[in-house]
Amino acid sequence: MVWRETGIMDGRLRFVVECLAGDETMTQLCAAYGISRKIGYKWLGRYREFGPEGLHDRPRAPLNHGRATAVDLVERIVAAKEAHPLWGPKKIMARLKRTAPELLWPSASTAGVILARHGLVGRRRARWKAAGNGPWPQAEEPNAVWTGDHKG
Repeated sequence: MVWRETGIMDGRLRFVVECLAGDETMTQLCAAYGISRKIGYKWLGRYREFGPEGLHDRPRAPLNHGRATAVDLVERIVAAKEAHPLWGPKKIMARLKRTAPELLWPSASTAGVILARHGLVGRRRARWKAAGNGPWPQAEEPNAVWTGDHKG
């Protein structure tokens, strides 16, 4: 026996065609296809509104993010960084808050993420590391070599 390969879109389109033919009720068709009536009505409505393209799965990501930083604030942060490339997000946010305190500015960490997203953040400078002052001489007897540990 040969297995028949069917795709999701083929099944949805077949469901809509049978539903529009009107031979069976929506309840019977949904039971035959193993879906709920709510899904059946959703596919039928999308087909009527958008045609066969409406049967594709839609993305589940939200269209707008409620806590996203406003575009004009992002532009001002980026412009400040471009004007002063050596300033970090803390200083940029402090200066912007001082110039326009009536606006709701994001935190410095959010500003850092915004600058990184725009490719305006470079690598941090390496910290100075003291060179070791060894090698130590071999001790011939106890207490012959003394060292000190200086903590900063």
